[in-house]
Order: sequence, then C-alpha cells, then structure tokens
Amino acid sequence: MNNQTARQLCTLNTRFYRRHAASFSETRQAPWKGWQRCLESVQEILAVQTAVSGMDKAGPDWAPASLTVFDLACGNLRFEAFLSAALPETALTFYTVDNCTELVSEKAERGFLPATARSDAAATAVLKHQDLDVLDLVCRGVDVHGHFQAPPCDLAVAFGFLHHVPTVEYREKVLLSLVEQARPGGCVLVSFWQFAQEKGLAEKALATHGRALAELQLPPLDAGDYLLGWQDSTGAYRYCHSFTDAEVDHLIDGLAGKARLVARFKADGRTDALNSYLVLQVN
Repeated sequence: MNNQTARQLCTLNTRFYRRHAASFSETRQAPWKGWQRCLESVQEILAVQTAVSGMDKAGPDWAPASLTVFDLACGNLRFEAFLSAALPETALTFYTVDNCTELVSEKAERGFLPATARSDAAATAVLKHQDLDVLDLVCRGVDVHGHFQAPPCDLAVAFGFLHHVPTVEYREKVLLSLVEQARPGGCVLVSFWQFAQEKGLAEKALATHGRALAELQLPPLDAGDYLLGWQDSTGAYRYCHSFTDAEVDHLIDGLAGKARLVARFKADGRTDALNSYLVLQVN
C-alpha cells in the first residue's frame, strides 16, 4: 500500500468516527474481558517493583498508591472508567490522546465515571486530554512520540486502535511510540483485533469490503485489510485490519532490546478469542 492510499484510509476513519460518534459510543460501554487479565499482569509487575510486604506477586486486592496512564486513541474513555472502578483507592492520572472530540468530550464534560464507581475514600482521578491526529503524523513521517503532551507513564495503552493503522511500517511506529511513552520498568498494553478468524465476521467483512472498494474507488488493499460497514448505514465505512498471529509475532520481534513480553493471550467476543493482547515491560 502506498502512502496516498494509507492517507485516504486514515481520513475515512476520521470521518466515520466524527459522523457516527454517538451510535458507536452507545455500543462501546462495557469493559472488555481482556482488560482484567492485563490489569492482573500489571499488578504483579508493580508489586515486585515496590516489594509490597515482601510479596513476589500481587494479591487480588493489591493496588498501587498512584498510577499514571497514557491512553492512545482513548475513544469514549471506557478504559478510564474500568480502571478507576477496578482501582478505587489508587490516585490515577490519565493522559489521553484522540482526534475525535465527539467521542471524548461528552464523557469528559459530564465526568467519565458514574457517581458510584469510586469509594468515598478514593483519590480523585485526573484526566488530561490532548486532541491529536497521530496517524496524520505517521503518514507525514513525523516523530509521533515527540508530539505527546505527557510525561513517561507507568502504563501506556492502546486498545481497539492498532487495527486502524495501515501498513506494517506504520504499525511498528505507533507501537514503538507507546514503548517510548512508558517509563523504564513500566508496562505497555495493546490489543490486536482478529475478526477475520471468526467465520461469521469474516463473511460479513468480505461482503462489505467489495462494495466499499467500488463505491470509494480505492485500489485493492493489503492482505488482512477490510472496509467494514456500520449498522446498515449507507456509505458508513471504516478501515480495519485483521491481524494474524504471525503479524503479532513480527511486531513483538521489532521491540527486541526495548521491551520484553510479559504476557500474551486472547480474549473477548463470543469465542473469547476476538482480540489478541500483549503485556510488555519496557527495558
């Protein structure tokens, strides 16, 4: 795929999310099952670092006193709500990045947490958001990490985003920017959508993809690339990539010397295998 086509796909997605922010957000309220497993891995790592009561690993109720979190493509802040509810006694500071203010603004303005999500004794969660089009920077060959308005964080996460990044080269750059945004010893959590491995989703994607290519007058895309529809809305298309395990292997290999793999697993969806997750610890 050339840079021009990659730009067209990124523009297509930006337009999709801005036009369909409300309906998309309505379908993205519950946390993903995989997030809990990610959190458990992070608790083990942080417990070892802080040597809590001499424990080698974290117990189910252990939590850090404070945590800084960088969330790339934060969407409607549902991970922030999940983590705040899961760690009610932890002082959380979230540094979020997204270019769809329509998804972020409503939750940020009303408070991204339900009134009952945190206990009376809980520290207040702080949210600092940056409106930034990361893929525009990537397509222009600009250093992504240098544009983040956030300090090195304990966690750097990207959920439901890597499948919107066209080409292997650009995915490598985005993943590296996450590693660079985490402090030494900190963690990177990332998911990779594998919808083409589920028969029903794959068939639906293929049907929509052919129609969308013709309507949008786009050239054939790379293997694993699809144009997906949305709720039977005419002309509502977004670009998504379905990852293979081999592609995830390649991305892990590209981080050699920069981060080590702590955990890798699949979760979510009816088959409990819709997303592939990585938990990495930065060197």
